[in-house]
Amino acid sequence: MTDAVFDLSSARRILVVKLDEAGDFVLATPFLRGLRASAPRARIVLAVRPAVADLAETCPHVDAVVAPHPKPGGGIDLRGVTPGGAAAFAEAFRAGFDLTLVPRYDFDRHGATALAAASRARAVLGFSEAVTPWKASGNAGFDRAYTHRLTPPPGHHEVEQNLALLRFAGGEPDGDGVELHLTAEDRAEAARRLADAAGERIIAVAPGAAAARREYPPERLAAVVAVVAIALGARVAVLGTELERAVAERIAAALPGRVTDLTGRTGLRLAAAVIERTAGLIAMDSGPAHLGAAVGVPVAVFSCHPEGGDPNHFHAPERFRPWCARALVLRPAAAIPPCPPESCTAAEAHCIASIPPELAAARILALFGESGGALP
Repeated sequence: MTDAVFDLSSARRILVVKLDEAGDFVLATPFLRGLRASAPRARIVLAVRPAVADLAETCPHVDAVVAPHPKPGGGIDLRGVTPGGAAAFAEAFRAGFDLTLVPRYDFDRHGATALAAASRARAVLGFSEAVTPWKASGNAGFDRAYTHRLTPPPGHHEVEQNLALLRFAGGEPDGDGVELHLTAEDRAEAARRLADAAGERIIAVAPGAAAARREYPPERLAAVVAVVAIALGARVAVLGTELERAVAERIAAALPGRVTDLTGRTGLRLAAAVIERTAGLIAMDSGPAHLGAAVGVPVAVFSCHPEGGDPNHFHAPERFRPWCARALVLRPAAAIPPCPPESCTAAEAHCIASIPPELAAARILALFGESGGALP
């Protein structure tokens, strides 16, 4: 174990900079819970991207949440997400943070390191730029922003890497389960959105991902979903942005009268509340898969990362699989040329398309069948 470099019990003002995606935030929740347990008297301010504020504002392990917005002409505006969040950040900034933490293992593309450097904390802890080749290239020189840098062994899950950073800061984990905190209003609205399926078994489907190479082809996904839904006697709720509406329509065509299309109609927390009411989630390697893990449903994920691929790659399930017991990762048996063995590099769905629909449907049915198929 790496020796701690900070006395966390002495910290009174802590800044956590987590400027990442929704799934990354979910995977950082064990870190936040352990940080609060290790520094119960500290005032903890959490900085997140505006797109993730919906999830962060109900987190009970921090005292304030802010979201950086670009200012016209340059600079950033740290707007408060929680009541008094911006004021709490400004007060802590004036007094001086004792500690700033950046639980971002890989390439920093959203300015987390710059914000950490500007925090003027007496200790700034994060992962070294040397942990991956693409971080060493894209974030060259970023190590100078940190007073202490961690270079843990590669190939571990993001939850484990974040908890290694917590220990590096002198803290101890309080369990490693991911979590989300939904409100009564979130759950009531989810029930309203699924009113047409009241009393029926439902499966959720989230067909979108950040890159086309990570999306199972729509016609194959629709076929898989149809087999699973018919076998389970289930309705289907499709979640995602408006960009996934065409896929939802394809699934609806395969299951007439049995699909509730919620694409473009929910925020992240409401999507999680919908997923919570289902018997299971079929998703890509993307944020909704982690929402499903956090609310406790079985999650089946299509991944473009081949068996035997680089376990430290940013597509690798070894790093980014849903962090829950009932998770299934469906992945290509091997990379399809011209993609290298390490991972898929195509612009469109390529290696992922080699996953046989029949095999995918059978394995998903086995996973969902084990869950008992809870009713909403």
